[in-house]
Amino acid sequence: MKVHLIVPAVLVGLGIGSAAAADLAARSYTKAPAMAVVYDWTGFYIGGNAGYSWGRAKSDGTLTGTQNVSVFRTAGPTLVSSVNSVLAAAPLIGRANVNGFVGGGQAGYNWQSGRFVYGLEADIQGSDEHGSGDICTAAGCPAGTALVTANHKLEWFGTVRGRVGILPMDRLLLYVTGGLAYGEVSSNIAVPAVAWSATKAGWTVGAGGEYAIDNHWSVKLEYLYMDLGNVGSSSGAGTTVTNVLNTPQIAFNTVTTTALSGSGGTSFTDHILRVGVNYKFGGPVVARY
Repeated sequence: MKVHLIVPAVLVGLGIGSAAAADLAARSYTKAPAMAVVYDWTGFYIGGNAGYSWGRAKSDGTLTGTQNVSVFRTAGPTLVSSVNSVLAAAPLIGRANVNGFVGGGQAGYNWQSGRFVYGLEADIQGSDEHGSGDICTAAGCPAGTALVTANHKLEWFGTVRGRVGILPMDRLLLYVTGGLAYGEVSSNIAVPAVAWSATKAGWTVGAGGEYAIDNHWSVKLEYLYMDLGNVGSSSGAGTTVTNVLNTPQIAFNTVTTTALSGSGGTSFTDHILRVGVNYKFGGPVVARY
């Protein structure tokens, strides 16, 4: 005789009603709740990324100079008069777009606590960002105010950041991030020949999203704003001589000698948009009832 027929019969024999026996028999077949398998973000990971950056180089400084105007009688020649003056200081203003592709690698560690994820990440990036712009004596570089053209390049950069995120679903992480940024920016002016370069530390903030496509691999989209502050300073000087005959009248020669010197610095900021892929080590899933 089968077990499921024996149990109700025995219960009836013990004086238990048929309804109660049927209820107890039904309960003996109740299944355990289904097991839910969810993704666990905790663990080390490494990966790579590529993207595009929109950088801005901002140059500011001061132009100073002196001027000498001498008048000669052409016969001789004989110096008739000489006047020296100090030119009023003028601002030096320059702006340049420093755009280009970036790419590199990252590594980090995540801790998951319920629906929240906390992490640390470091990355190092190569950069093709470069650009040039005029340095002028007036904002906006109106006609006649441009003095020289400066060229700028972001050679490389890196970040060390914290991450805090939330999980709207087990495999989707939305996060904000921020921390240390550092990089090297180089600049130069062809005429007069002036160049400067510096590796500076600054800060970065941003946000992103990451999706786990299987137990180890995930893809992400991330935006960062980076500020490296003042990345370099420079100074340069030049002299021009203008010789005009027959001034102020015939048989006279006016020679104007102008000596200018300028000094200033360049600050750098960047907008970075990149996609990436990560590989996470160990313990891909956890079971929940």
